[in-house]
Amino acid sequence: MPQKAMVFIDGSWFYHSRQSLFDLKDETGFEIDYKRLPLLVGQWVGDALDADVDVVRACYFGTLPLNKPGYNPAKQRVFYLFLQQDCGYEVEVLEMDHRLEHGISDDRRVGVALAASMMHFASMPGAFDTAILMGGSSDYRPLLRRVRDRGKRTLLVAMNNAENRQATSPVLLVDHALFDAPPVFLDEHIDEIRLVRKELPRACKACGQTEVTTWAGVEFYCSKCRSDHHRRVRTCDTCGREEETTWDKDYFYCSQCRKEFRRNGGARAEETSFTI
Repeated sequence: MPQKAMVFIDGSWFYHSRQSLFDLKDETGFEIDYKRLPLLVGQWVGDALDADVDVVRACYFGTLPLNKPGYNPAKQRVFYLFLQQDCGYEVEVLEMDHRLEHGISDDRRVGVALAASMMHFASMPGAFDTAILMGGSSDYRPLLRRVRDRGKRTLLVAMNNAENRQATSPVLLVDHALFDAPPVFLDEHIDEIRLVRKELPRACKACGQTEVTTWAGVEFYCSKCRSDHHRRVRTCDTCGREEETTWDKDYFYCSQCRKEFRRNGGARAEETSFTI
Protein backbone atom coordinates (compact mmCIF):
# COMPACT_ATOMS: atom_id res chain seq x y z
CA MET A 1 0.00 0.00 0.00
CA PRO A 2 1.39 3.44 -0.91
CA GLN A 3 2.45 5.76 1.87
CA LYS A 4 0.23 8.81 2.14
CA ALA A 5 2.14 12.08 1.98
CA MET A 6 1.21 15.72 2.27
CA VAL A 7 3.30 18.57 0.88
CA PHE A 8 3.50 21.82 2.85
CA ILE A 9 4.87 24.67 0.74
CA ASP A 10 6.25 27.84 2.26
CA GLY A 11 5.12 30.17 -0.52
CA SER A 12 7.23 33.09 0.67
CA TRP A 13 10.38 30.94 0.60
CA PHE A 14 9.44 29.38 -2.73
CA TYR A 15 8.79 32.76 -4.35
CA HIS A 16 12.22 34.09 -3.39
CA SER A 17 13.98 30.79 -4.17
CA ARG A 18 12.70 30.75 -7.75
CA GLN A 19 15.32 33.34 -8.70
CA SER A 20 18.02 30.76 -8.01
CA LEU A 21 16.33 28.43 -10.46
CA PHE A 22 16.01 31.19 -13.05
CA ASP A 23 19.70 32.06 -12.63
CA LEU A 24 20.73 28.44 -13.02
CA LYS A 25 18.70 28.07 -16.20
CA ASP A 26 19.95 31.44 -17.47
CA GLU A 27 17.23 31.86 -20.06
CA THR A 28 14.25 34.13 -20.60
CA GLY A 29 10.78 32.73 -20.07
CA PHE A 30 11.59 29.88 -17.66
CA GLU A 31 8.38 28.86 -15.85
CA ILE A 32 7.56 26.27 -13.19
CA ASP A 33 4.98 23.57 -13.89
CA TYR A 34 2.89 23.92 -10.74
CA LYS A 35 0.38 21.30 -11.88
CA ARG A 36 3.02 18.56 -12.02
CA LEU A 37 5.05 19.72 -9.02
CA PRO A 38 3.24 17.70 -6.28
CA LEU A 39 3.40 14.53 -8.40
CA LEU A 40 7.11 15.06 -9.05
CA VAL A 41 7.77 15.69 -5.35
CA GLY A 42 6.03 12.41 -4.54
CA GLN A 43 8.24 10.58 -7.02
CA TRP A 44 11.44 12.13 -5.66
CA VAL A 45 10.50 11.37 -2.05
CA GLY A 46 9.47 7.83 -3.02
CA ASP A 47 12.92 7.28 -4.52
CA ALA A 48 14.57 8.67 -1.38
CA LEU A 49 12.53 6.40 0.90
CA ASP A 50 12.56 3.46 -1.50
CA ALA A 51 8.78 3.35 -1.19
CA ASP A 52 5.62 4.05 -3.17
CA VAL A 53 4.44 7.52 -2.14
CA ASP A 54 1.01 9.00 -2.90
CA VAL A 55 0.72 12.76 -2.40
CA VAL A 56 -2.84 13.15 -1.13
CA ARG A 57 -2.70 16.90 -0.60
CA ALA A 58 -0.50 19.85 -1.50
CA CYS A 59 -0.86 22.84 0.85
CA TYR A 60 0.44 26.23 -0.25
CA PHE A 61 0.81 29.15 2.16
CA GLY A 62 1.21 32.67 0.79
CA THR A 63 0.63 36.30 1.64
CA LEU A 64 -1.33 39.04 -0.10
CA PRO A 65 -0.39 42.69 0.53
CA LEU A 66 -3.35 45.05 0.85
CA ASN A 67 -3.18 48.84 0.69
CA LYS A 68 0.51 48.74 -0.15
CA PRO A 69 1.50 51.96 -1.96
CA GLY A 70 2.23 51.36 -5.63
CA TYR A 71 1.32 47.66 -5.53
CA ASN A 72 -1.62 46.02 -7.32
CA PRO A 73 -2.38 42.55 -5.83
CA ALA A 74 -4.66 41.48 -8.73
CA LYS A 75 -2.09 39.30 -10.48
CA GLN A 76 -1.11 37.62 -7.22
CA ARG A 77 -4.77 36.80 -6.55
CA VAL A 78 -5.01 35.17 -9.97
CA PHE A 79 -1.93 33.05 -9.20
CA TYR A 80 -3.49 31.76 -5.96
CA LEU A 81 -6.75 30.99 -7.77
CA PHE A 82 -4.78 29.15 -10.44
CA LEU A 83 -3.09 26.98 -7.79
CA GLN A 84 -6.42 26.23 -6.17
CA GLN A 85 -8.75 25.80 -9.14
CA ASP A 86 -6.45 24.51 -11.88
CA CYS A 87 -3.77 22.67 -9.90
CA GLY A 88 -5.78 21.28 -6.96
CA TYR A 89 -3.70 22.84 -4.17
CA GLU A 90 -5.15 23.71 -0.80
CA VAL A 91 -4.22 27.40 -0.62
CA GLU A 92 -4.14 29.51 2.53
CA VAL A 93 -3.72 33.21 1.74
CA LEU A 94 -2.71 35.50 4.59
CA GLU A 95 -3.84 39.03 3.83
CA MET A 96 -1.61 41.79 5.18
CA ASP A 97 -3.03 45.31 5.48
CA HIS A 98 -0.04 47.67 5.30
CA ARG A 99 -2.01 50.43 7.01
CA LEU A 100 -2.45 48.33 10.16
CA GLU A 101 0.24 45.65 10.17
CA HIS A 102 3.33 47.23 8.64
CA GLY A 103 6.56 45.60 9.83
CA ILE A 104 5.32 42.03 10.28
CA SER A 105 7.32 39.84 7.87
CA ASP A 106 5.79 37.50 5.31
CA ASP A 107 8.07 34.71 6.54
CA ARG A 108 6.68 34.95 10.06
CA ARG A 109 3.06 34.82 8.91
CA VAL A 110 3.59 31.92 6.54
CA GLY A 111 5.65 29.97 9.06
CA VAL A 112 2.95 30.11 11.73
CA ALA A 113 0.19 29.10 9.29
CA LEU A 114 2.22 26.21 7.86
CA ALA A 115 3.16 24.91 11.31
CA ALA A 116 -0.45 25.05 12.51
CA SER A 117 -1.64 23.14 9.45
CA MET A 118 1.05 20.45 9.59
CA MET A 119 0.41 19.79 13.28
CA HIS A 120 -3.35 19.73 12.67
CA PHE A 121 -3.07 17.00 10.05
CA ALA A 122 -0.40 15.14 12.04
CA SER A 123 -2.94 14.90 14.87
CA MET A 124 -5.61 13.44 12.60
CA PRO A 125 -5.42 9.62 12.46
CA GLY A 126 -4.64 8.44 8.95
CA ALA A 127 -4.27 11.91 7.42
CA PHE A 128 -0.72 11.23 6.26
CA ASP A 129 2.29 9.00 6.88
CA THR A 130 4.88 11.47 5.61
CA ALA A 131 5.07 15.26 5.84
CA ILE A 132 7.07 16.90 3.06
CA LEU A 133 8.25 20.42 3.83
CA MET A 134 9.13 22.72 0.95
CA GLY A 135 10.87 25.49 2.85
CA GLY A 136 14.21 26.71 4.02
CA SER A 137 13.95 28.28 7.48
CA SER A 138 15.59 26.73 10.53
CA ASP A 139 12.55 27.95 12.49
CA TYR A 140 10.76 24.80 11.33
CA ARG A 141 12.98 22.51 13.42
CA PRO A 142 10.69 22.38 16.49
CA LEU A 143 7.72 21.64 14.24
CA LEU A 144 9.50 18.80 12.48
CA ARG A 145 10.56 17.26 15.82
CA ARG A 146 6.96 17.32 17.09
CA VAL A 147 5.64 15.75 13.89
CA ARG A 148 8.23 12.96 14.15
CA ASP A 149 7.28 12.46 17.81
CA ARG A 150 3.82 11.54 16.51
CA GLY A 151 5.31 8.70 14.48
CA LYS A 152 5.28 10.49 11.12
CA ARG A 153 8.07 10.61 8.60
CA THR A 154 9.42 13.97 7.53
CA LEU A 155 11.22 14.95 4.33
CA LEU A 156 12.69 18.24 3.09
CA VAL A 157 12.51 19.68 -0.42
CA ALA A 158 14.95 22.58 -0.53
CA MET A 159 17.48 24.51 -2.56
CA ASN A 160 21.15 23.59 -2.73
CA ASN A 161 22.58 27.00 -1.79
CA ALA A 162 24.40 27.66 -5.06
CA GLU A 163 26.44 30.80 -5.65
CA ASN A 164 26.21 31.93 -2.00
CA ARG A 165 22.40 32.18 -2.12
CA GLN A 166 21.09 31.18 1.30
CA ALA A 167 17.82 29.84 -0.04
CA THR A 168 17.89 27.08 2.59
CA SER A 169 19.28 27.43 6.10
CA PRO A 170 22.52 25.41 6.50
CA VAL A 171 21.34 24.61 10.04
CA LEU A 172 18.26 22.89 8.58
CA LEU A 173 20.35 20.94 6.08
CA VAL A 174 22.83 19.52 8.61
CA ASP A 175 20.28 18.54 11.29
CA HIS A 176 19.84 14.95 10.09
CA ALA A 177 17.78 14.01 13.15
CA LEU A 178 14.87 15.96 11.66
CA PHE A 179 14.38 13.90 8.51
CA ASP A 180 13.99 10.31 7.39
CA ALA A 181 16.01 10.72 4.19
CA PRO A 182 18.48 13.22 2.70
CA PRO A 183 16.96 16.46 1.35
CA VAL A 184 15.69 16.64 -2.22
CA PHE A 185 17.03 19.72 -4.02
CA LEU A 186 14.85 21.49 -6.56
CA ASP A 187 17.86 22.81 -8.46
CA GLU A 188 18.89 19.22 -9.20
CA HIS A 189 15.51 18.60 -10.86
CA ILE A 190 15.22 21.88 -12.72
CA ASP A 191 14.40 20.34 -16.12
CA GLU A 192 11.64 18.19 -14.61
CA ILE A 193 9.78 21.09 -13.01
CA ARG A 194 10.01 23.34 -16.05
CA LEU A 195 6.70 24.18 -17.71
CA VAL A 196 6.75 23.26 -21.40
CA ARG A 197 4.06 25.12 -23.28
CA LYS A 198 2.57 23.14 -26.14
CA GLU A 199 2.19 24.65 -29.57
CA LEU A 200 -1.38 24.35 -30.84
CA PRO A 201 -3.23 25.70 -33.90
CA ARG A 202 -5.75 28.41 -32.96
CA ALA A 203 -8.16 30.51 -34.99
CA CYS A 204 -7.73 34.28 -34.88
CA LYS A 205 -10.74 36.01 -33.33
CA ALA A 206 -10.47 38.92 -35.79
CA CYS A 207 -9.79 37.34 -39.20
CA GLY A 208 -10.40 33.63 -38.59
CA GLN A 209 -6.99 32.55 -39.89
CA THR A 210 -5.35 29.63 -38.09
CA GLU A 211 -1.90 30.07 -36.56
CA VAL A 212 0.25 27.82 -34.36
CA THR A 213 0.82 29.41 -30.94
CA THR A 214 1.61 28.69 -27.27
CA TRP A 215 -0.78 31.45 -26.13
CA ALA A 216 -3.32 29.90 -23.72
CA GLY A 217 -5.54 32.93 -23.15
CA VAL A 218 -9.27 32.82 -23.90
CA GLU A 219 -8.99 35.15 -26.89
CA PHE A 220 -6.37 34.74 -29.62
CA TYR A 221 -5.29 37.09 -32.43
CA CYS A 222 -2.83 36.08 -35.14
CA SER A 223 0.51 37.84 -35.58
CA LYS A 224 -0.75 39.87 -38.57
CA CYS A 225 -3.78 41.21 -36.70
CA ARG A 226 -1.67 42.02 -33.67
CA SER A 227 0.79 43.88 -35.87
CA ASP A 228 -1.90 45.71 -37.88
CA HIS A 229 -3.73 46.86 -34.79
CA HIS A 230 -0.76 47.21 -32.39
CA ARG A 231 -2.26 44.57 -30.16
CA ARG A 232 -0.34 43.36 -27.11
CA VAL A 233 -0.90 41.31 -23.95
CA ARG A 234 -1.86 43.33 -20.88
CA THR A 235 -2.85 42.44 -17.32
CA CYS A 236 -6.22 43.57 -15.95
CA ASP A 237 -5.89 46.06 -13.08
CA THR A 238 -8.92 44.54 -11.36
CA CYS A 239 -8.67 40.75 -11.59
CA GLY A 240 -5.15 40.15 -12.97
CA ARG A 241 -6.36 38.27 -16.05
CA GLU A 242 -4.10 38.59 -19.12
CA GLU A 243 -5.72 39.58 -22.40
CA GLU A 244 -4.62 40.82 -25.81
CA THR A 245 -5.69 44.40 -26.49
CA THR A 246 -4.98 47.60 -28.44
CA TRP A 247 -5.74 49.76 -25.41
CA ASP A 248 -2.75 52.07 -24.71
CA LYS A 249 -3.76 54.02 -21.60
CA ASP A 250 -1.99 53.55 -18.23
CA TYR A 251 -4.92 51.54 -16.85
CA PHE A 252 -6.49 48.42 -18.37
CA TYR A 253 -9.58 46.32 -17.61
CA CYS A 254 -10.24 42.97 -19.30
CA SER A 255 -13.40 42.24 -21.27
CA GLN A 256 -14.93 40.23 -18.42
CA CYS A 257 -14.45 43.01 -15.87
CA ARG A 258 -15.80 45.60 -18.31
CA LYS A 259 -18.84 43.41 -18.91
CA GLU A 260 -19.48 43.09 -15.16
CA PHE A 261 -18.97 46.84 -14.74
CA ARG A 262 -21.60 47.59 -17.37
CA ARG A 263 -23.96 45.09 -15.79
CA ASN A 264 -23.56 46.86 -12.45
CA GLY A 265 -24.18 50.37 -13.68
CA GLY A 266 -22.48 51.24 -16.95
CA ALA A 267 -18.95 51.53 -18.31
CA ARG A 268 -16.67 54.49 -18.48
CA ALA A 269 -16.80 56.02 -21.92
CA GLU A 270 -13.04 55.88 -22.41
CA GLU A 271 -12.96 52.12 -21.81
CA THR A 272 -15.43 50.95 -24.43
CA SER A 273 -13.20 50.64 -27.52
CA PHE A 274 -10.72 47.89 -26.67
CA THR A 275 -11.33 45.45 -29.50
CA ILE A 276 -10.57 45.43 -33.21
